[in-house]
Amino acid sequence: MYFDANQIPNGTTLSNFDVCIVGAGAAGIAMAIRLGSSKNVLVINSGPSVGSRPTEPDQATYHGVPGAFLSRVDKEFLSRSRLRMYGGTTNHFGYWARPLEETDLRPRPGYRDASWPIDIGELNRYYPDANQTGHFGPFNYDDIDFWARALGGEPFPPLPDDSLQNAIFHAQYDPNIKNFQVQYGPELERSTNVTVLFNANVLTIESTGSKEHVEALDCRSLAGGRPNRQFKVQSRSYVLAQGGIESIRLLKLSGDLGDNKKRQLGKGFMVHPVITDAARATFPAPVSRLVTNFFREQQVTIPCAVAANQQLEAVTGPIYNVEVLANLCRLQAWGVLEPKPAVMDAEKIGNFRLIFRFAPDGRTTPVDINWEQAPNEKSTITLDLDKPDPVFGQPVVQLDWNLLEADKETIRKGLALCEQYLKAPGRNAIRFDITTDLSGGPDHWTFGSGANRLQAGDHHMGAARMSHAPDDGIVNPDLRVHSVDNLYISSCAVFPTSGYANPTLTIVALAFRLADHLNQLLA
Repeated sequence: MYFDANQIPNGTTLSNFDVCIVGAGAAGIAMAIRLGSSKNVLVINSGPSVGSRPTEPDQATYHGVPGAFLSRVDKEFLSRSRLRMYGGTTNHFGYWARPLEETDLRPRPGYRDASWPIDIGELNRYYPDANQTGHFGPFNYDDIDFWARALGGEPFPPLPDDSLQNAIFHAQYDPNIKNFQVQYGPELERSTNVTVLFNANVLTIESTGSKEHVEALDCRSLAGGRPNRQFKVQSRSYVLAQGGIESIRLLKLSGDLGDNKKRQLGKGFMVHPVITDAARATFPAPVSRLVTNFFREQQVTIPCAVAANQQLEAVTGPIYNVEVLANLCRLQAWGVLEPKPAVMDAEKIGNFRLIFRFAPDGRTTPVDINWEQAPNEKSTITLDLDKPDPVFGQPVVQLDWNLLEADKETIRKGLALCEQYLKAPGRNAIRFDITTDLSGGPDHWTFGSGANRLQAGDHHMGAARMSHAPDDGIVNPDLRVHSVDNLYISSCAVFPTSGYANPTLTIVALAFRLADHLNQLLA
């Protein structure tokens, strides 16, 4: 059911919930759908009602203070990359999707020691269900032949000594699917077990003196951009699903709740750095249309339920039969190049993807690259105690994002591997011009407004990382805060490493996994 927090009388305590989820983006909505059939769930949504875009007062607490390096890259990052509304950032993303790989989860000596406390098999248990939230068809991203047929193309011919390999990405631009509150809103509104509370803001988390147990959430409604009703929420369990930045802010506003002995709460923040037009490749003759098709993002229509090795059916022309239309998936798909795991190990670099955008004549292509950021303890989320937000008067976030020399080395070697790949026999590139400045140390990049500048990808990861031991992270493998017995985090803040793939598919998989854990725990 839907309810507006402005209708709650002052001083009320809402209680008798099994799970209270703070945040109604992809993770919060996915969890609510998974839990709603058997548990009494409250979803706290800071934004306004369905279909309403956030006004400036709604967004004001997201502004924050970027650090010196981030200010050079994107001084509007904190407010631009987040949306304070129902559905969160699903309202302005294209649901680019690819699962993480085994190599993304394990340590890679010489590049990073960080690793995940769960293996890829745990994620693979939930990836197929997460894949269905995007209506992406079969969960077979590594079946290159399958997706080559879907794209009406084929990749470059492989060679035995290739350092790079093909990978497939999906995207979903249909707002009825990608906007989670649109896709799942009717089900949540009808639910008798799930309450979505609009215009509700959690200001602090009340815990016991030892900070080992959450007792309540202190909340305030928002009306017309101004604080309104005060109330509390009590639940058996609490889940922070506000994304990779605001979840950390709330814990810090609550007396650094959940921090460990090493004071790691808020440390290790990561994004997926991006450089578009990082290089340009030139070929002596037009590249085959089949190859350019494989790397071109395009709409694909396939049967909803197909075996991984089934030949694709062609869907052409208008579709008038509604029953047929219901059995089809429409999505965007395209191919990219990534390094082979053995190459990453040998070169001691991060994972990355290369995107080609061939010119119409097939003779040239810019090369876009984004990569796995090396975990960096100097990338931090803290509070600026001298700058209160203009709505509730609480300290805003200060985000100091920084890169390491390992990130520069990943780009240098990644583009060198790309040049080697494209100039190999059968591909025959005659020129490969790097168009961005890769000289200098980790702070020296191309800034400004040009296409080949460094950009901060809008994926907020790593500041409450998952670990086996409390001294190595903030949450355990079940996503429970190590030091708090009834508090969980469901966002990409828990990622110990990032890979290069857009994180939403993994966020949803982890949300489903946590929902199943809570279903069993609270039985």
